[in-house]
Amino acid sequence: MPDQPPRKSKTPAQEAFETLAFLWGGVGIAAFFGWQYNLPILHPLVQQVNGALRPYTLPLLQKTFGHVNPVLGLLFNLAFLATVLFVLSMTLIPILERLFIRDLIRRGEREGRKIEAIRDKIQVKLEKKNHAR
Repeated sequence: MPDQPPRKSKTPAQEAFETLAFLWGGVGIAAFFGWQYNLPILHPLVQQVNGALRPYTLPLLQKTFGHVNPVLGLLFNLAFLATVLFVLSMTLIPILERLFIRDLIRRGEREGRKIEAIRDKIQVKLEKKNHAR
């Protein structure tokens, strides 16, 4: 395998954005499969959300695609809801970013302490060699 340059690490803002995207994407997928497999809490909740959004989205889907399969309508509604929640949660990015920055600082402090401990061990070994002469 050829030598590759080290991967550039993501900024805390990028990590916060990806965290929110995966969160709401995962919620949408979990809601669909919870509805599909009749999970006790998710199925009725998804049915209510779908029933509330259907009057607004069904005419648009029918204009676009003609006859609409109910599952397609449900998927569209869940995707729409996940997108709206994702956009609304963008206000959380600065908060998440601060959390990720604190995590980076703590990680850097831990690594710094490890390096200091190694440096102190090396210094002790060097001092022992100088005294042995």
